Amino acid sequence: MTISEIELRRELLDKALAGAKLPEAIEYAHDMWRFVSGQDAALTYGPDSMTGWMRGATPVPMDEVARIVRAEVVGIALGPEGLWRRIDLEGDTLPMAAEAFDAHPIWGGMRDIVTDDGLHLVEIPKFWVRFEVRGDERLWWVSPRAREGFDLHPAFLAADGRAVAVLRVAKYLATDKAGKIGVAAGQTPWTSITIDEARRRCEALGQGWRMWSVYDQAAIQLLALIEMGTPDMQDAIARGNVDGDGVKPTGSTGAAWRGIHDLWGNVWQFVDGLRITSGGVIEVWHDLLPGSDAWVNTGVAYGPGKDDGFPTDLHTEQDRGFNLSLLFLPSEVSDDREDAIIPDYTWGRWQDRETIALRGGCWDCGGYAGVFALYLLNARSHAPSSLGFRPAFGF
Repeated sequence: MTISEIELRRELLDKALAGAKLPEAIEYAHDMWRFVSGQDAALTYGPDSMTGWMRGATPVPMDEVARIVRAEVVGIALGPEGLWRRIDLEGDTLPMAAEAFDAHPIWGGMRDIVTDDGLHLVEIPKFWVRFEVRGDERLWWVSPRAREGFDLHPAFLAADGRAVAVLRVAKYLATDKAGKIGVAAGQTPWTSITIDEARRRCEALGQGWRMWSVYDQAAIQLLALIEMGTPDMQDAIARGNVDGDGVKPTGSTGAAWRGIHDLWGNVWQFVDGLRITSGGVIEVWHDLLPGSDAWVNTGVAYGPGKDDGFPTDLHTEQDRGFNLSLLFLPSEVSDDREDAIIPDYTWGRWQDRETIALRGGCWDCGGYAGVFALYLLNARSHAPSSLGFRPAFGF
């Protein structure tokens, strides 16, 4: 695909204006315009973290600049036989070294934050997402900025529909700090709490805080999947605390991606915004108004029903108010791991009652645990000692 010079100039000017103060944005825009119009041979496209530009180097040919702009879009494709491959904007296989993700605006833009109250968070820059079925493949892409065919990921929308600049999620599982939430390494995860009480504790942190949602976790799942090139995080990163050794202190298990710890193993985690009705229908938060007051009955029956197993297919239905293609929710499962498209286990729902969603697995789940592991057996009133939670904040 060829990007026209007019489109390229618009995209580069958009990059200049994003996140810069007005005087800086004007200067950057002038510099870029001189470059793309051939007026300034002293500017080139490069890896500067704010502008993407550096002075004093040899100008880059227009087709190379176009390639760099296109490379902002990275994705993952699921093909026949459960094979995953990393892809570029056109859907072609994309070999991408680990260090390339560190330079990418999304992955490279992630950073640690410590609040005035001592809460340790990881900040994720907002991104746009696209899903497409192409032949016998399903493809997901992310982009660090708006572009045609892409939608802002719901993790970056507040409950009133406002877009936020970044998502901040707890770096560690929540801990009990004299009845208030703490987020720090080396602490005992807060367990034996219901989902509704955990939600209240998160909201008590202040305006904009919530318990992390299915959309927040799905954003992390997608970014980890693209970067690692596989859904098997136990194999790609670390096994984690899954072999029956009991609950361990936060941040000590090795099950971490980009500084977010205990994404699998140790204790199960509530995720808000997803439930299965007593009749077996999937309900989610509205994808444009993601909050507890905006539930959408999708009318889609949860595929596996009461069956447990490894996912062999995924729900991708979408309609007004919901898009299941973003949630990595199994539509079919199998007892045979060899048939799986994701090696993490799914426990089916109880019949004839509403159930909530847990993710990740716990300290005794073994190879069944993982960032995609899903448990749909619990009622809202359950508060076991193997279940914790994590706050999040849109900023």
